[in-house]
Amino acid sequence: MEGLASSTELADLAESLRQQGRYTEAWKVVERCLEQSPRHPRAILIRSRLLFQEGKPLQALESLRPLESVLGADDAFKTIATSLEKLCRERDAQTDLAFVTESMAGLFVQQGYLLEALGIYRRLFLASGGEKQLWEKILFLRERLAREGSRDAPTQRVKQELELLDRWIQGQQKEA
Repeated sequence: MEGLASSTELADLAESLRQQGRYTEAWKVVERCLEQSPRHPRAILIRSRLLFQEGKPLQALESLRPLESVLGADDAFKTIATSLEKLCRERDAQTDLAFVTESMAGLFVQQGYLLEALGIYRRLFLASGGEKQLWEKILFLRERLAREGSRDAPTQRVKQELELLDRWIQGQQKEA
């Protein structure tokens, strides 16, 4: 993290740390990113995910507010906001957690962050015990990722992630 890293590089690092479960470090990096670029959409989404993972849906919702002016009319954004508000009222709703998480993945897809979305859909697929709809979404996004890449992700990283994803898909097909 030395030197002058770009906001995009910081957001990549924060998401990588979050995915590795290194939440304290992810927090520091995402906050640094937001200091450099307070309205960086991906950093705002990562911060919201970190709050959500900590069991703080109200704070997660509030942290998304800066995106409201950009995404206010976006259906996925409205769905996330509505679901988070509902979660704040109904703490025990596990189905709602999955729904909000899937809605967050949908928002990542709409914004072009296909690698992040695929990571969420894979976890949802495993947690669901192999729901067909999620499997089809993974396969669809895999093809889209191969064609379009993922926003803010270098081509080499996309290539590596596709190789890993293909091995994971093959493993899942063998288990089925």
